[in-house]
Amino acid sequence: VVEEGSAGAGALALAAEFPLAAPVDSGDRLLKEMDNLSYRCLGAGFALLTAGLISGAVWANEAWGSYWSWDPKETWALITWLTYATYLHSRLVAGKSKKEVAAVGAAGFIVVWVCYVGVNLWGVGLHSYGWFANK
Repeated sequence: VVEEGSAGAGALALAAEFPLAAPVDSGDRLLKEMDNLSYRCLGAGFALLTAGLISGAVWANEAWGSYWSWDPKETWALITWLTYATYLHSRLVAGKSKKEVAAVGAAGFIVVWVCYVGVNLWGVGLHSYGWFANK
């Protein structure tokens, strides 16, 4: 209990006036800021990935007469999209813990590397440059 006129009352008034002066667990604050930053970055990236998949499908239809051919690059791009859709769904709708959501985001990072580097190195499909392909 803080009595009026005590040092504790003055500290509470100061903490209310200047929130940064209050003792704050900086680890929790950092985690909250990192979670918010990752959500905003992945949300923007998801929108751009969606636009890329749609525009790529439209271009493929004009070039090859088919919107989707299940090429390894296309398939991994869809897996990437589904992974980040799971991230956003887990964070916004499902109410999963921040640790679980962060694990999905980290898994998405690995999926992106497979999509953009791994598929090219395998040397299979229309989108491959076959660096390690035995030709």
